[in-house]
Amino acid sequence: MPYKIMVVDDEPANLRLLERLFRRDYEVLTAASGAEALRLLEQHNVALLITDQRMPSMTGLELLQRASVLRPHMVRIIITGYTDVNSVIEAINCGQVYKYVTKPWNNEDLRLTASRALEHYESGKARYELTLANQRLDAQLKEMGRGFVRAIADALEAKDEHILGHARRASGYSVSIGRRLGLDEDALEQLSLAAFLHDIGKIGTPENILLKPAPLTPEERAVVQLHSERGARMLASVPGMADVATAVRHHHEFYDGTGYPEGLGGELIPLASRIILVADAYDALTSPRPFREACDHETALQTLAAGAGTKFDPAVVAAFNELEAFALIRRSIVPEIWGAPALTGASSLEGRRLSFAEMCREVEMEPVLAACVLREANMRGDHRPTTKLPEACARLGEGMLGALTESLGAQSRAPFREHSVRAAAAARLLAERTSLLDADDAYLLGLLHDVGEMLLHSLFPAEMRGMEGLEEDARLAREVEAFGVDHAQIGQWVLESCGLPRTLTAIVQTHHDVLRVNAPSALLLHVANVIARADSSHKAASLDVLGSDRLAMLGLNRTDLATIHTGVNEYIERELAVLG
Repeated sequence: MPYKIMVVDDEPANLRLLERLFRRDYEVLTAASGAEALRLLEQHNVALLITDQRMPSMTGLELLQRASVLRPHMVRIIITGYTDVNSVIEAINCGQVYKYVTKPWNNEDLRLTASRALEHYESGKARYELTLANQRLDAQLKEMGRGFVRAIADALEAKDEHILGHARRASGYSVSIGRRLGLDEDALEQLSLAAFLHDIGKIGTPENILLKPAPLTPEERAVVQLHSERGARMLASVPGMADVATAVRHHHEFYDGTGYPEGLGGELIPLASRIILVADAYDALTSPRPFREACDHETALQTLAAGAGTKFDPAVVAAFNELEAFALIRRSIVPEIWGAPALTGASSLEGRRLSFAEMCREVEMEPVLAACVLREANMRGDHRPTTKLPEACARLGEGMLGALTESLGAQSRAPFREHSVRAAAAARLLAERTSLLDADDAYLLGLLHDVGEMLLHSLFPAEMRGMEGLEEDARLAREVEAFGVDHAQIGQWVLESCGLPRTLTAIVQTHHDVLRVNAPSALLLHVANVIARADSSHKAASLDVLGSDRLAMLGLNRTDLATIHTGVNEYIERELAVLG
């Protein structure tokens, strides 16, 4: 099939001459103006454009500039007089023009120039197609990598649900440190993957050692230490994971050379490995173990500082200490601080005197107030921690509950309140239908599932407003980028500070990620959140995000979703009418 070329000239004689010159070998389109040429270019895939420079309304250079947008791979030649050569040469240097031909032109020279221009077109087209093929291959490799990561996440969760949470947190901390150290986006992406997968080798560690509720013996510790090399071998065979495998292999090397597996020291250890070691250690220190309690943020920082220069890279520790947003979040969750009036805003109960029963009802409708009541009730050492709001209110008594209600007031962010109550009602109805959770516990989790987001809004209002309107996955990613952690993880920490058991708090931490939610209880909370956000029962039943496999895990169908949505609406109307 012959190439399509276009010739443009406002002089009819020149236009006919150029058409006769090329029509034997090519399909020739002609235009008497730049505007006519642009209209034709919208309809035809032209390989070569030859235009005169001096034309009324639109010069040849102006035409080529606009044509390059329509047909970026088209080759462009301009015919010009000697007086315009300098401006044309500048256009050639900018890549807008392939060649210029001066008037009067030689027909054979022009034919040869056109032939070479089309060879250039073929070469550029081949490069472009190769680039596209490489981009498609790169996308396929990345999707393969993402699929691998999802599969590993499933395996990690099946092995130990706490490993998955640890992996997510270590990834967030590592990326925040890496960004503080000035790593570029490609390096940060590799670091994120390596940190998330750093414990992949523990899939092969015997469970009696991995889950042992006591310190390990030297022999058991040696078995655990095999996980870094095992993980590296698993990753090395995955396309695009070579750097990730290296980072995983060396993430237990110590700065003074006393780590494993090779005893590397200082900058011989890959930077990603040095970063992961600090993130891993911080999360281990601040997470409870069967044989010890978790450290607070300040104690963990002191431990990292004590190990700087021996176990840890001092520069990495310093970068972690400089994560101001993350530090503010952790310090705000200290039980003596969290729930201060700055978080809740002005009271909507001002001037109202409530009975004890009315205060208890208010607690069940206000997320922050509910969390503070639980915290105060569970901080008392004379009772076992409770997850029941009525019991927590009873423990505090009318006087203390009244004082707490008055000091904190009702949560002033109405959108959070309404959605939280809707999610709580949906969670209770789902629990009653599936028996996967105690109905009261389900209500509590639904009410408090976004408490981490409320804390972020109180601490960083401008940043959080900038994330409004984002899809859930994108918003969580932006939160990790900005703060080193997302609001779901913060919610888990807040609930732990209120005395809730990890069996419940872990549900809040994982419930957003529907593709990785394997625990039915976490999936129940995710579904409750989705139902609460749906505008109508019809939309709740038809939500694509809830695939049939997800619903089957809960033993539900789409009619159940519509019924529960209707039940939520009835509950909201009834309860909010009572509260006014």
